Amino acid sequence: MKKVYYLLPLILGLVLVLGKPAEAEEKNEKEKYPFYPSLLTTHTGKPLKSTDFESPEVCRECHTEIYDQWKGSMHSSAWDDPVFQALWRMGNKETGGLTEKLCAGCHTAIGVVSEELLKKDEKGDYKLSEIAKYGVQCDVCHSVRAATFLDARGHEPHNATLLLEPGGVKRGPFKDSSSPHHETAYSELHTKAEFCANCHNVFHPLNGFPIERTYDEWKFSVYAQNGIACQDCHMATVEDAIEVARTLKKVKRPGKAANDGPMREHIYSHYFVGGNFTIPALLGYPKHSEMAKKRLQSAAKLEILPPSEVKAGQLGKVKVKVINVGAGHNLPTSLTEIRQMWLEVKITDNSGKKLLHSGWMDEKHNLEPDTVIFHAYAMDGENKHTIKPWEVVRFEYNHTIPPKGSATAVYSFVAPADVKGPLQVKATLRYRSFPQKVANLLLGKDAPTLPIVDMVKASTEVTVK
Repeated sequence: MKKVYYLLPLILGLVLVLGKPAEAEEKNEKEKYPFYPSLLTTHTGKPLKSTDFESPEVCRECHTEIYDQWKGSMHSSAWDDPVFQALWRMGNKETGGLTEKLCAGCHTAIGVVSEELLKKDEKGDYKLSEIAKYGVQCDVCHSVRAATFLDARGHEPHNATLLLEPGGVKRGPFKDSSSPHHETAYSELHTKAEFCANCHNVFHPLNGFPIERTYDEWKFSVYAQNGIACQDCHMATVEDAIEVARTLKKVKRPGKAANDGPMREHIYSHYFVGGNFTIPALLGYPKHSEMAKKRLQSAAKLEILPPSEVKAGQLGKVKVKVINVGAGHNLPTSLTEIRQMWLEVKITDNSGKKLLHSGWMDEKHNLEPDTVIFHAYAMDGENKHTIKPWEVVRFEYNHTIPPKGSATAVYSFVAPADVKGPLQVKATLRYRSFPQKVANLLLGKDAPTLPIVDMVKASTEVTVK
């Protein structure tokens, strides 16, 4: 026992010493990044004016097609998104404003670097200029000069580790571009996944927990191994993205970047289509909503693995396999603690008598308790379940499906002695962006009934002996 007591001061000293670098690193981050906990920075290292940036309406004059694609995307709606607004304001209130710049660094980078986000009217509403309300807009992305993540904690892109330098030079993927309105510069960063990763990897600024890690999911996937980056799927038509996922090869689509520009071998689409079909529809952009639905319906494949036969009066088992065939990251991704992708499975006899039904909803649009859901289950510091990103310290489990991976659910049922065969097995993979309870919490009495997309269906028969 004495040896243990002698070791205690040494152990305690090591704990204290090991704790100091993390504290020092956080202090360095605060000094290095003027808009902490967002890791945005500027070429001057100081705040800028919102008037330093061009309005998308100006860009529209020469880049009409690209503007029309962007308008209605989740990038253009990053600030207007009512669900983001409600969750963000709740986080600001509960954390005393600690989440304010963290989230806004991606949703209104101009509002952050101009410090307009600090200005509020008598009602407490933000006094943002119109240009800051455009969300993730043309001159935010094309003013990015570098990514600074190698200087940040973790040394990987996250929490908007972007250096903005607005002005006369616009940066992009072409080495020979020219414009009568502005100067141009080639940027290799704009062609890489590390560019997107800055806002699609989100770490808790205090405990370091990865709240969103879409980039990391891609980084260790077969897509990354084959040189397929985010842009090859999300800056492509839905049809091309499906082909890229199928073949793991890039698809080129000729076009023009500007109205009077040269025809190029490949032009990136600016629809930025992902899985969010709910918000574009709410904000009046049906085309973008329908494209997101189509992407969801190409993302997965279902296989029903039934027994060769089942005996009347005995137990039977059916397996349902979900395969991620179309996403270069996990299914689902992003805020996986509130995403809902689930299986609805029905087994009936030949007369229509129900033997099993899993994944149904009650009258309040909540899923039944035993539903097989593909998501992450988040816990707070008191070991309680939470759906609030600022409270998350760990995941109890992460039941999401990696790229080209699969997950299998097993369903047991009893075939009654008088069962009439063959049995009918139907499975549907369904998706909604978040639970109805979350919509009710965030949007109150104005919350709509959340729409659902049926991603894929499968059916089969089981012989009864």
